[in-house]
Amino acid sequence: MCTSGAHEFPEEDDEGAYCPEHGVTLLYRGDPITPEDLAHDYPERAARLTLGPADTESHDSAP
Repeated sequence: MCTSGAHEFPEEDDEGAYCPEHGVTLLYRGDPITPEDLAHDYPERAARLTLGPADTESHDSAP
């Protein structure tokens, strides 16, 4: 199924698929994903640090 539309890929072979209407290319690499792959309990990624607002008052350039 084309990821940008509601139709099958018009051009498909054993290396990939292409939809010229939406410009979507799908390349096949390795074995297809299985339900067992999706059931694997992957570790979660560490939380990302967030930046707060800049403290502009303590860095004034005026004397």
